[in-house]
Amino acid sequence: MSKNHKGALSHYVHRVMKEKHLSRRDVKLRSGGEITDSYVSGIIGGTANNLSVEKLKALARGLRVSERELVDVAFGLSEERQADPNVDLSHNLILVDITKKAVIGTDVAEIVQEVMKLSPSDRAVVLRFVNRLSKSDRKAHQKGRSV
Repeated sequence: MSKNHKGALSHYVHRVMKEKHLSRRDVKLRSGGEITDSYVSGIIGGTANNLSVEKLKALARGLRVSERELVDVAFGLSEERQADPNVDLSHNLILVDITKKAVIGTDVAEIVQEVMKLSPSDRAVVLRFVNRLSKSDRKAHQKGRSV
């Protein structure tokens, strides 16, 4: 998550808590204890790192906001949704979870974030391209071994 998105999440969480008159402890209790008040403080302060899908879900429960809205804010996707409300971004949590669990380079993380913004039909095109690229790469490696 970039610093800009951390700042947006920080402001969002602070605003929601203020609007709903919630303390950090209230958020913790509403989440069923799945997120600590000190972690909520870290999110508000912008110091919390490596937010997992589980933590975002717990935070959403604690704030009583939709998970989708919180993910949109956390990953800077709210602008895309406003631009095209028909774009289905429900896959975000799955992709975020995959990127958090896998040890990946920043280039792969950047690719995943850009793909998350695409429409389902555009994602299908990207997937076909990647599959073709992967197949040609495997063929090249096989030719190299047989020589």
